[in-house]
Amino acid sequence: MDGSKLTKADFDRLSGDEKLDLFAGSYRVPQKRTKAEALIQLRSKIENKPKQKPVRNLRIYWSAAASIALIALLTTFYFYQPSPEEVVAGRGQHIEYTLPDGTDVTVNSDSKIRFAESGFAKKRTLELEGEAYFSVQKGSPFVVKTHLGTVEVLGTTLNIYARNQDMSVSCLSGKVQVTAGNQQVVLAPGEKADLISGILQKTTGISPSEMAGWKSGAYQFERIPLMSIFDELERQFDVEIASQGLEARLFTGGFSNKSLNEALETLSMTMNLKYEINGRHITVQPQE
Repeated sequence: MDGSKLTKADFDRLSGDEKLDLFAGSYRVPQKRTKAEALIQLRSKIENKPKQKPVRNLRIYWSAAASIALIALLTTFYFYQPSPEEVVAGRGQHIEYTLPDGTDVTVNSDSKIRFAESGFAKKRTLELEGEAYFSVQKGSPFVVKTHLGTVEVLGTTLNIYARNQDMSVSCLSGKVQVTAGNQQVVLAPGEKADLISGILQKTTGISPSEMAGWKSGAYQFERIPLMSIFDELERQFDVEIASQGLEARLFTGGFSNKSLNEALETLSMTMNLKYEINGRHITVQPQE
């Protein structure tokens, strides 16, 4: 077969053996070898020629790997963010705690504070549910958030009460800024702010014992609904109080959390009540 007269299309139609014979016919036989020996050696080289591995597109693989790494990083960030630190005082408990910046906090019964421990010294922000007393270290602004408003201080001692729809903030030293909605007041020592029916009101001339007497177990009230006093008794002594016909009464006075019986006796004599204790359950009624 004359390879010089073949077109590319003719060559493509040849079988493998025909192509080999054509190539062998034009192959110059090395010296000292017959044409048959050269043909056998040529076939052996072709059959044993190593197969070329496919070239992979490394750019695609690097791009895919980077995408997988990014997804893993975002998943880790989303699912494994550090949980906020919580300090919880159950009923009948008072808990003293020191925050990462050195601020001392006393958490009243049935109350909690929540904050991010990491970076707290730089961004001093926490959430409060219930009541707590703060002795704040000087430094960057210290912010306490409640469901009713926000309190901001620089370095002071203060008491914050925020339960249900009632909020009261008392300043013992330094200055305190209280914000509730679009209302704002600044407190100096001996002043307190109360949120009453949605109105933020400031009172002056308050003694420290009235502001945070609960730290030493003394509770003082002035014209407070009797039902709210029962709520406080439940928190301090971990009991359940049932009552009837007392919703409209107001109480002025105080009690100690050292003795449940003494506290009930004080209320009974002041408000003309009678009570019955059955384990953790207490029934209170008006005297007949």
